[in-house]
Amino acid sequence: MTTPPRLVVKELYRTPEAGPEDRLEFEEGVNVIVGPPNTGKTKWLQMLDYVLGNDGVPEDVFGEDVAEKYETITARLVVAGEELEVQRRWKEVGAKGKVFVNGEPSALKDFLHDLLARLSIPVLHYPQGNPLGQRTWPELGWRSLYRHMYRRQSMWSDIADKQPESEQHASILQFVGLAEKLFSDEYGKLIEKQKKIIELQASKDQYMAILTDVSKQLLTAEELGVGLSPQSVEAARQRTQAEVSALNERREQLLATLTQTVASQQAEPSNASAGIDDLAERLARLQYRQDELLSAQKRTTARLSEMTAYRTSIQEELGRLERAQKAGIVLADLKVTHCPACDRPIQAPPQHNESCHVCQRPFGTSKPGLSRLDRIEFELEQLKATLAEADEMVTTLTSEADRLAAEQSSERSQIAMLRNMLRPIRSAAAAVLPPEIGVIDMQIGQHQERLAQIDRVSNSLSYRDVLSGQIDTIQAEAGRLEAEVAAQSEAMDFERASDQLADGMNAYLNSIHQKAPTSWTQKEVRARLDEKRFRFLVGDRRWNSQLGGTLSLYFLISYHYSLMSLADKEGCHFPGFVALDFQAELEDGPSVADRENFVLEPFIELLATEKYLGCQVIAAGAAFENLEGAHRIEFKKIWK
Repeated sequence: MTTPPRLVVKELYRTPEAGPEDRLEFEEGVNVIVGPPNTGKTKWLQMLDYVLGNDGVPEDVFGEDVAEKYETITARLVVAGEELEVQRRWKEVGAKGKVFVNGEPSALKDFLHDLLARLSIPVLHYPQGNPLGQRTWPELGWRSLYRHMYRRQSMWSDIADKQPESEQHASILQFVGLAEKLFSDEYGKLIEKQKKIIELQASKDQYMAILTDVSKQLLTAEELGVGLSPQSVEAARQRTQAEVSALNERREQLLATLTQTVASQQAEPSNASAGIDDLAERLARLQYRQDELLSAQKRTTARLSEMTAYRTSIQEELGRLERAQKAGIVLADLKVTHCPACDRPIQAPPQHNESCHVCQRPFGTSKPGLSRLDRIEFELEQLKATLAEADEMVTTLTSEADRLAAEQSSERSQIAMLRNMLRPIRSAAAAVLPPEIGVIDMQIGQHQERLAQIDRVSNSLSYRDVLSGQIDTIQAEAGRLEAEVAAQSEAMDFERASDQLADGMNAYLNSIHQKAPTSWTQKEVRARLDEKRFRFLVGDRRWNSQLGGTLSLYFLISYHYSLMSLADKEGCHFPGFVALDFQAELEDGPSVADRENFVLEPFIELLATEKYLGCQVIAAGAAFENLEGAHRIEFKKIWK
């Protein structure tokens, strides 16, 4: 069988700001650090705790005096057969939250994950309290487990130092090899699915409650019944449609009666009707024409504005060219009479009268500069022609705009005249129509709006089916995960794990009872471990309500002995390391020094066997005199 990974501390040394390093060397098996009070035993174990991942402030972990005196603490470890140098530096800038492994910096969390990986301990998440609660599952990391390996001097009253019961339970399950099966990925996913189902069901219930409350304004008590349903919505729709049909029939009857009455009272109904229709048709045509004229006038006004701006730009350009032309005429006859470099007069040689005495080129038949004036004149003519075209276009657009405005004014006058002619006819029709038709029209509008609201309620009710579909899908996935979790649960033997813990504790208590018959006076220890909780019983009662100070000491040491006995068990995850910092005195009076030797002898015997080679116990106490089989480190200097 392959030896499970072990953790062994080979050496621990701390570097002061000035002076030599302090070093402690340890061996496999049992190591004891002895000395009177205030010789620094506890400080060394606290500094070991810090180098193994304590994320507290150094001043709080091992005291301000030690934190001020020293700069680093270094541990030479053997982890799963590989030697590592692990160091913490709290005075170096930027290094307080880092761990240096073989000189390489690493984030504290990464170092702890790496340590677990080297020890083949899986990183898990476990529930705190109700698995279906809102709290996120925390990580079961190295620091949770180390509280069960390191017993502080002031923490001899509970299974683990200031640790909630749910975390203690998860840690024990990790040591016995059941946590990875109980808190598996499938179980975590199953819990998430179950949470989602609960959330969706609550959302569905809340949604239906709100929708039912809104629907009470649209549905009668008979239609709504006990609760909202598609049948009640359809009944409300049919009732409202029947009411609309009845109102339409009543309106048609009133209009038919009114038509007969008007027909019997008119002498020439056909001529009057034809005249009204003609006036209405003319009014419609004029209103349509009025809209066309308004659109045309907007387009003409926009085009006129563009052409006016264009004409203005041409006029400005024409003015600039005219000024350039005048300047050219004035400057054309200027001659170069003086040298531009020395300002002396230039005299042309007699033989060069027909050519320029500066550039030496013949003048030709035209005067110098005449071609440039011709080009300006040409541009002026072009601009004047363009300006004339722009003026003509502006004039045309102005005339068109005036025409459209005049036609609009004429159309408005005719529309006003026709409306005046139709006003008496409309007044007469309104006077003839009974008021009941207006009331019926208003009721029909109200019922049609109610029908629209009923349709919206029907569509909203269909969203319930969407939620139900989501719930069904997640329930199917949850059912598959439940089957996988159930298969994993079958492989979990809580009774066997409970017996292993109880056997280890009772083996220790039997051993010390043989060495000191009056040491353990109680019944055997029993362990109860399941998927939700753990209990340690002495006889039939909880251990912490049954035992006093000395017996609690023996009980808690037996717990550490039991964990150590798991170090050779296949499937368990205990790295074979325990650190115990004994109290100076117990709550019930006696000194621990009187009881130190025989409480460690069972560990010496256990770790001397071949199965537990590579395991280690470091214990700090007052004496441990004549303790055979243990590596002894003695302190004598008392710090004040």
